[in-house]
Amino acid sequence: MFAKGQTIVRRGLYPDGRIAYVQSGRVVADNKQGLRVWTAADSTTMRRVALDGTPTRPWPRYLAMSMPTLLAPATWEPYNTLMLTPPGARHSVWWSFDRKGGFVGWYVNLEEDAGRWQGGTDHIDHALDVLIDPDRQTWRWKDDDEFADLTGRPGFWDTTQAAHIRAEGERMVALAVAGQFPFDGTWCDFRPDPAWQPSALPPFWCRASAAV
Repeated sequence: MFAKGQTIVRRGLYPDGRIAYVQSGRVVADNKQGLRVWTAADSTTMRRVALDGTPTRPWPRYLAMSMPTLLAPATWEPYNTLMLTPPGARHSVWWSFDRKGGFVGWYVNLEEDAGRWQGGTDHIDHALDVLIDPDRQTWRWKDDDEFADLTGRPGFWDTTQAAHIRAEGERMVALAVAGQFPFDGTWCDFRPDPAWQPSALPPFWCRASAAV
C-alpha cells in the first residue's frame, strides 16, 4: 500500500511497453476502494515529443511509435484532478476541479492495468474515454476517431476487444445516469491538504517496474 501524502507516478505505456506519458501526484488513500491520487494543476508530467521538440500527442499513436521520440517535461492542466484507480478495473475515474475548487465533471479513462510497482502504477491506455457532466445525464465519448483508427492495427486491439472496451465505457455511463458510485456525489467536494503544492516528478519516475 502507498502512504497518504506520498508522491507517486501514474505511467501510461505504449502496447510495446515503452512509457508514453507520466503523471505525478500525491496519494490520498490506498484501500479496498482503490488508489486515489491528487494531481494538482501545474504538477510535473512527462510527454512524448519528436526529436525537434514537437509534441506527438496530436499524431496517430502508431505513427508516434514508429519514429524516434523523447520524453520531455510538461505540466498538468487545466484542472486539479482526483484519480481513482479501482483494483482490477479496466478504467480509472477522474474528478476534475477548476482552480477555485469547483467540480466540473468526471473523466473516465478506459485502460488496461499493467501493474503496480514501487513508485506507482502502469496502465495501457485504450484511447477511448468518456466525459460525464455534473448532471450525470450529459455525457460524450472522447477520442472516438482515434479509437476507431487504432482498432485492428498491429499491436493494438481487434474488433472483438474494441467491443469489450466500448462496453466498459457504456457500463460506466449507465452507473452515472443511475447516480451510482462513483457518480453518486462522492468526493465532488474534495479538498486536498492545504500544504500540498503541485507535485514534482520524483527521481524514480523512469525506473523499471518491480512488484511491490
